[in-house]
Amino acid sequence: MKKALKIFAYIVVGLLLLILGVIGFFNGQYNKAAEEMQVRQAALPETPEPFYRFEIRNDSLSELDILPLPKNFQWDKGSLSWNAGFKVSSELPRAEAWVDRLLPGESKANNTDVEIRLKKKEGLGSEAYQLQIRPGGIDISYQSEAGAYYAMVTLYHLKQQFPESINSLSIEDKPDLEVRGLMLDISRDKVPQLHTLKQLVDQLSLLKYNHLQLYVEGFSFGYESFKDLWQDNETPVTPEEIQELDAYCKERFIELVPNQNSLGHMQAWLETEAYAHLAECPDGYELMPMNKVKTTLDPTNPESIALIEKMMDDLLPNFSSGIFNANLDEPFELGHCNSAELAEEVGIGKVYLDQVLKVYELSKSRGKSMWMWGDIIGKHPELLDEMPKDITVLEWGYEQEHPFDANTARIKDQGLEFLVCPGTSSWMTLTGRTDNMLGNIQNAVLSGIKNGAKGMLLTDWGDLGHWQYLPVSFPGFAYAGAISWNSKTSQSLPLERYLNTHLFEDDNQELAGIAMKLGRSYHYEERHLPNMSHNFLAYQFGMVDPVLEQAIYGAMEQKLPELVGDSLFRIFSDRFDNQGSFQVEALNRHLDALEASLNVRSDEINLATNEEMQSSEIRNEMRNGLQMVRLGAEIRNYGQNKDNWNTEQRIEHLSGMQSRLADIKEEHRRLWLLRNKSGGLDRSMKAFEKLEVQLNDLLEAERKGGLSKKMNRLKEKVISGGVHWYLN
Repeated sequence: MKKALKIFAYIVVGLLLLILGVIGFFNGQYNKAAEEMQVRQAALPETPEPFYRFEIRNDSLSELDILPLPKNFQWDKGSLSWNAGFKVSSELPRAEAWVDRLLPGESKANNTDVEIRLKKKEGLGSEAYQLQIRPGGIDISYQSEAGAYYAMVTLYHLKQQFPESINSLSIEDKPDLEVRGLMLDISRDKVPQLHTLKQLVDQLSLLKYNHLQLYVEGFSFGYESFKDLWQDNETPVTPEEIQELDAYCKERFIELVPNQNSLGHMQAWLETEAYAHLAECPDGYELMPMNKVKTTLDPTNPESIALIEKMMDDLLPNFSSGIFNANLDEPFELGHCNSAELAEEVGIGKVYLDQVLKVYELSKSRGKSMWMWGDIIGKHPELLDEMPKDITVLEWGYEQEHPFDANTARIKDQGLEFLVCPGTSSWMTLTGRTDNMLGNIQNAVLSGIKNGAKGMLLTDWGDLGHWQYLPVSFPGFAYAGAISWNSKTSQSLPLERYLNTHLFEDDNQELAGIAMKLGRSYHYEERHLPNMSHNFLAYQFGMVDPVLEQAIYGAMEQKLPELVGDSLFRIFSDRFDNQGSFQVEALNRHLDALEASLNVRSDEINLATNEEMQSSEIRNEMRNGLQMVRLGAEIRNYGQNKDNWNTEQRIEHLSGMQSRLADIKEEHRRLWLLRNKSGGLDRSMKAFEKLEVQLNDLLEAERKGGLSKKMNRLKEKVISGGVHWYLN
């Protein structure tokens, strides 16, 4: 018995020594990493090399606030008074309805009404139009009905700018790109209400967009065959809503195109008991260190393509479009688990192509032309030779340096149609990345036109909870619509004037400028991260120690080649290397000035009309977005400086963050429900909830003081040191 107790005592002592040794080792790793980080920080310039800036010159010479700006217009002598109403002379059945909606007047048919005469003219081009305004009335020439409609849209803008009368004017106009589209993410928790989607369609129509997609993964669409998987937890867009929206779009010459992922991004499905067995990696795949995911279907399992077919049969009948975007992007796990043996035999590219061809056949048999993202083709260009030539490739990239020119030239050489797909740079940023957005869209559109693109599809994503508010994307919507029609205006157009009048509906002509400046808040960060901002990631990391934060960033950089390919990695690695100091004080001064601008008219706003209410809530969305940026900066500033503060200072900072977070959460929930459905909101708020718990725990430890605070700090250092050691 004594011998057994002695052995047990030795084991206990040994375990204690081992634990103390591990704690000492990881604490030492932390101290070493912290010292190295301090040396690097001391050597950094006060600011990194200036971030990319995009300059727009307002086109004051044109005197027009229209977007897109017409290709050719000429003022002439004489003028036309709008008078009370309009009468239409046209063979087009819908022309009078356009006038009623776009050019409402008080009278219907009397001698004072302005006559609008529409006449068909061959040879103009499918969406081209000619518009002449003279004292005797308005003449519109068109080849297709769409061209006549776009002439009416231009007339709407002219009447908005010149509400009493207008000088005689001649316009000849046509688009540079055939397809001018937007893809809106409705699958990262935020599912818009139908009135939000209709309002967006109206805004896009005035910008002469002709294509809209709603990005679907998971259960953001109400699949009738899978109700048991979503009806208790989600509030998807319903088939009936899609049908109503489809008709609404057609009235405005916008094609609503079905969109559904068909290989990767299947996480929501693979989390269900019914379909977990279809995962390529049933035990998960370490996409990022210490973060296993299950997002990709096993293409070798026949049940996978059967699932996609059943999903398509639920989705596609609700759309009148002859196109289907099957996505097929980012199958991160492909070739690493269940399909590894096949991939070893034939190559990952061939495994991917087989899935593409299966979905292609399903699309073709249902009368749909298939579109797909081009990222995997970019990594495996040999696949281009074997692709069916009636597949349209979507070349996407969301940084201003993206190689659109080289990539689209390669696709063109293979005889495939393609679209260029830039982004709004709104997601994972809180308030956007204005300059990157403008440069990215300009690069995509000009490269696309140069290499014969079929069109442009602007993307507006919502990764990690879709926290950004819709108006953050308004500048991107307007700019992309403007230059995909008239690319020569890419650096000379009345962008802010148009935004204030038609999207922000701001009579004071202020909100667009504030929004664009808010979208430059990332310029004060230590580096320009691709696809995201540091202040957004602060919420994902929470109240972490800087050593742990830097270890995570280092691991992200190491994973980039696998995620984006070598060519993009070379671009992104320059961003990581160009690091300066976090300019938190300058950022706060920047935010202070913008907040003062947002607040200056709060007492003056009279919410007498729907337009004024809309402008007021946009102002609230911008204000809360600003507070999110401010709190993200405070989180990071606390982590970097807490050891230099005393207890009272730490409590003051933590209490301030706690109060700001509570206000942000309450307002965010209210603003979310104005535009969007409730399903997904609680899931999106989880990072807020996690941060709230962390702040409460830190405050409690600081207030208790003594051993509790010391043990809390030791735990933080050991965890940070351990993760740093593991990742390096």
